[in-house]
Amino acid sequence: MASTKEQTVYTFSTTSGSQTYRYDIVVDSFGRISVRNLRSPRGLITDAFTSLPDVVIQDIAEAKSLVAQSGAEAEVVSGTITFAGETILPAAIAPGLLNTADYRVTYTTVDGMLLWTSGQTTTGFFVESPSAYGTVLAPKTVDYSVLTTSASGSAFGGFATVTEVGGGEATITFPIPMVTTAYRVVLSPVGAFPVVVTSKTKLSFTIQVGYTLAVGESLTVGFDVFV
Repeated sequence: MASTKEQTVYTFSTTSGSQTYRYDIVVDSFGRISVRNLRSPRGLITDAFTSLPDVVIQDIAEAKSLVAQSGAEAEVVSGTITFAGETILPAAIAPGLLNTADYRVTYTTVDGMLLWTSGQTTTGFFVESPSAYGTVLAPKTVDYSVLTTSASGSAFGGFATVTEVGGGEATITFPIPMVTTAYRVVLSPVGAFPVVVTSKTKLSFTIQVGYTLAVGESLTVGFDVFV
């Protein structure tokens, strides 16, 4: 693949009275968000002095916020990998698909085996298992999804540290309140352990490790938030 994705376009519409306005929210490859192609019922608006209904102005601002809070663009690269007794295998990503190595990888296994990711680059990563997984005669196929955003270091994705001092919980607070609680949190534990989201508000969400941590123990959990 020789082409590189440069932008993602989201089209919204707002109805004011009997008039419908449409506009594009554009996210470029650096995560910058802009508004383009504002259309009234009469066509494209090119005059900067054209007045807009207040509801349209408000909806445009909320649309920009919603796109930003969804991680700019929830791009997913997916594939499969087969274990036949290994504890670690490489997975390749086609050059040009990603502009950052700050991504998460989620796995779906046939038997619930917990896998984790290491050695992330923009062109690949390693999938690790806590023990030899599968055999030559009975291989295990794993589906994976690479979740990323167009912006490097998105404010709505990162890593949290969970410690026994905090009771195995960690609360992540949004730098800007979400406009809805109907968002999805994808967790990527760094290692083999269960972890879940126990509560969500517009201001924060809480994650909980599924067992009692030993004294002094700490765990790292990657997270991504999608609206």
